[in-house]
Amino acid sequence: MKKKKKNTGEIIDTLFSIIKGRKKIKKKGSYTSFLFNKGMNKIAQKVSEETAETIIEAIQGKKKLAIQESCDLLYHLIVMWSKLGINPNEIWTELDKRMKSSKTKKKKYDI
Repeated sequence: MKKKKKNTGEIIDTLFSIIKGRKKIKKKGSYTSFLFNKGMNKIAQKVSEETAETIIEAIQGKKKLAIQESCDLLYHLIVMWSKLGINPNEIWTELDKRMKSSKTKKKKYDI
């Protein structure tokens, strides 16, 4: 029997739920709990670092490493969302609005 692959949204929603749980109940030894304990400055620093690392791998054409760094970036971005009280559905809603408006209006950056 073929195992059904999760779509991107489901994986991100699952990761968000785990991160949200670590925000509520700090688990000893958890990297996510460590980030929440350190606060927004540390979380933002990690988002910045992972962004730079993703860009470097992309510029160098290292696809596998760019994928790995993108995963790190998404993880830290989701931690930041959670710290700010942002739910992924809010991001999806905003993306959906932007896609709809790009169809009806001429924007500087058309999707």
